[in-house]
Amino acid sequence: MTNGLISNELIQVEERLFSLVENTNEVYSSLLDFLKLPSKRIRSKLGLLYLKANNIEVSDTIISVLVAGELIHNASLIHDDIIDSSALRRGEKTIESKFDTQTAVLCGDYLLSVAAEELLKLNNKDIQIKFFNCTKNMAQAEIMQNINKGRIPQNDVYINICKGKTACLFSTILESLASLSGLDTNIATKLGEFFGVIFQIKNDLEPNSAKNDKQNRIYTAADIFSIEKTKALIDNYFEEMSGLIQKLPENEYKKALEDLIKELCLIRKNLKQG
Repeated sequence: MTNGLISNELIQVEERLFSLVENTNEVYSSLLDFLKLPSKRIRSKLGLLYLKANNIEVSDTIISVLVAGELIHNASLIHDDIIDSSALRRGEKTIESKFDTQTAVLCGDYLLSVAAEELLKLNNKDIQIKFFNCTKNMAQAEIMQNINKGRIPQNDVYINICKGKTACLFSTILESLASLSGLDTNIATKLGEFFGVIFQIKNDLEPNSAKNDKQNRIYTAADIFSIEKTKALIDNYFEEMSGLIQKLPENEYKKALEDLIKELCLIRKNLKQG
């Protein structure tokens, strides 16, 4: 249902995304195949639903912001696969597995440069700075996680890592979209941050991620918090997000946004001790 409401806009995002990547040799071809693997496009989906719920028409500029977000996200996945020594991503061989570490690093860097190029087209210095700061925060969070390998971090350190690794990109995308659309940027930023933190916690608790984290001696929510405290944390974020979108106009997009948030927070029902 959610995808159907914004299917045309998601198609525009993907068409622009794929068109920006060169396809002149085997490496670029594999990189394009990587981008075309099944993906929920959750960052674009959240942004589009938020705008449409606010009765904002989706412009070419908005598509550019979403595409930049997708490029940065996918670059981070390629780099994450190198750090985690992952052989598979979305059921297929990672770029590193297909080629080598050096090529994978360069592919991730290439996507970041394409994202920067797309952002420069906006001719909006404030949004460009937001995204450049975001990529810096993402790198700093990965560094923090890496130096904490083998040690259980304090609660606030783990949450800050979640904010930097994942929530920062969600909040930067939503803040930028709100700024372009004349909406309250504070509300959009908070919604993106809360959604992103829970998204990272959810990802950490999924079997494959949990297995990789264990192999890499990375401690996450299941190790740091008790089950009850983790549930309470998720409940708190859910209430915060629900409050932020409460005053949106009553329409099908708001309902789809509410459903997306509820679906994300369902992870609490699957939490079990041990």
